[in-house]
Amino acid sequence: MAVEVSSELEPQRRAGPDNRVVYLLLALIFTLGLGLRIAGLTWSLPDARHPIATYHPDELVNLAAAEQADLAHGKIDIGFYNYGAFYFYLVSLSDTIGHGYGLIPNTANIDPKSVSEAEALRLQGRERAGEFLAGRLVTALMGAATIPVVFLLGVRLYSRRTGLLAALLYALAPLPALHAHFLTVDVPATLFVSLTLLSAANLRVIGSFREVALAGIGCGLATATKYTAVVCVVAPLCALALGAAQTSGPERNAALRTGALKAATLIGVMAAAFLVACPGPWLNWGAFWNGTYPGSGVRYELFEHARTGHGYLFTDTGPGWWYHLSVSLRYGLGLPLLLLSAVGCAYAVRRRTPSDIILLAFLVVAYSATSLSAVRFARYLIPLTPALCVLAARVAVEPYARRIASRIALASAALTVAACALTTGGLVRALTLKDPRDIAADYLAGHAGSHVVIAFAHTPWFYSPPLSPLWGSVRSESRKNASPAQPNIEFRMPDGDWDPRVLSPPPDFLVLSNIELLPEWKRLRLPAAVAFMSLIPPGGWQTVFKPSAVFGLSPDDPDVPQDILYVLPEITVYEWKGR
Repeated sequence: MAVEVSSELEPQRRAGPDNRVVYLLLALIFTLGLGLRIAGLTWSLPDARHPIATYHPDELVNLAAAEQADLAHGKIDIGFYNYGAFYFYLVSLSDTIGHGYGLIPNTANIDPKSVSEAEALRLQGRERAGEFLAGRLVTALMGAATIPVVFLLGVRLYSRRTGLLAALLYALAPLPALHAHFLTVDVPATLFVSLTLLSAANLRVIGSFREVALAGIGCGLATATKYTAVVCVVAPLCALALGAAQTSGPERNAALRTGALKAATLIGVMAAAFLVACPGPWLNWGAFWNGTYPGSGVRYELFEHARTGHGYLFTDTGPGWWYHLSVSLRYGLGLPLLLLSAVGCAYAVRRRTPSDIILLAFLVVAYSATSLSAVRFARYLIPLTPALCVLAARVAVEPYARRIASRIALASAALTVAACALTTGGLVRALTLKDPRDIAADYLAGHAGSHVVIAFAHTPWFYSPPLSPLWGSVRSESRKNASPAQPNIEFRMPDGDWDPRVLSPPPDFLVLSNIELLPEWKRLRLPAAVAFMSLIPPGGWQTVFKPSAVFGLSPDDPDVPQDILYVLPEITVYEWKGR
């Protein structure tokens, strides 16, 4: 029986590879993206040296939130709502499965008298590592699952070629690939943002209440994972508005009423999905809004933190829109993909097809909302990456009237793919190698005599060599008062950042990290930092522990986002001459 194809679907049926080739290529792209997200997943997991946390400062807080949930016994109030609860429920479920099948050792029932203290610590460290790994695996799988969604988005809006290239670009884009290795919410939220965009694309063609409901569920889950992802509702609302605007004549009023009903349904389903996946507002409003300790709760996260910034990290970085363009996207996507995405956006502005308008409306609103915050981590731009990859792919494979234009576009796409592969491959390789912090700790332990004094410019944390097992704690006082792992080592801690008194009398070693140096000394030239560094005598021994080389990223560059430097630490050990 012959099937008539709607003219709305014609852009997706252009000449191109047949279905078998398309599915094979998509399978290869998915396998590549999954491999890049699984490789290096064990980076910095807790061990005997740092048994509390990893070298990512947010993962410990997120794991603690997930551990508050116990879905099997009906405990869904996690008490921590800086982010939506849905991702933490998934991590909790993964942790339960891991413990249930013996994949994660359980130390809760170990009798301390039956094992030595060293053995107890070893077992607890293994359990902690398994819990972090279970959470990271959830992120990696959700990041990989976004790849076929990006493919479908490109197919629905433009063509199969666009979908394939967009999926490849997303699989290789440095920022989403890197952050798919962490127990954090940005990559999981991006999956639901992509599903919402896909539902918006379907709404433009189908417009059924089923698609409206799917769009509402996607947006609700995105918001229940990360609140700022609520901006993705703009895409389905835009699709509904476009559908109503295309109607003319006597049917226009009925179309407008139907469109308004669908928009109300969308908002209602979104709200219901959010409240089910993140029950904090109706289960524990006080903890949801005000938090349970300073620096927690929705009010702090969305209004206070976003207004006051994050210490010196983003001080004097200019307007938010320019910072995210010149720093977050410049390093997070790499310059070739950023330029191709910018050309894709400009081409979409010029063409202004319904597909273009849907993606552009989302990007404009999401980018503007992100730029308003004084906290400007690069990972905040990850939810925008699928739409940028689709527009970049579209402009690269668009059939142009002049053959030379098509060749230039395809060559640009090939260059972009190669650049992304080099950068992401370098980042993943850095995750698989021994971390410079661990190498520096080995060096200091090996060069410690009967008694050595090691000084610091800041209270040690995730950026420091693990010389004390308590330096993974989120509490500054716990880290400052922590005892060294070796009895022959003495710590000289500053009373405040860049306290010059730690250098008098001269210590045996001074340990500094690029994460400390780049914003405060190299970029801002803070007087306290400049004065402190001037006290280091010239000509002394200086040993630098560098990460592996990564294409397009340097650990010495003060503009590289800190949430990329987490895996590119550079540790400098100063040794006083004549020691």
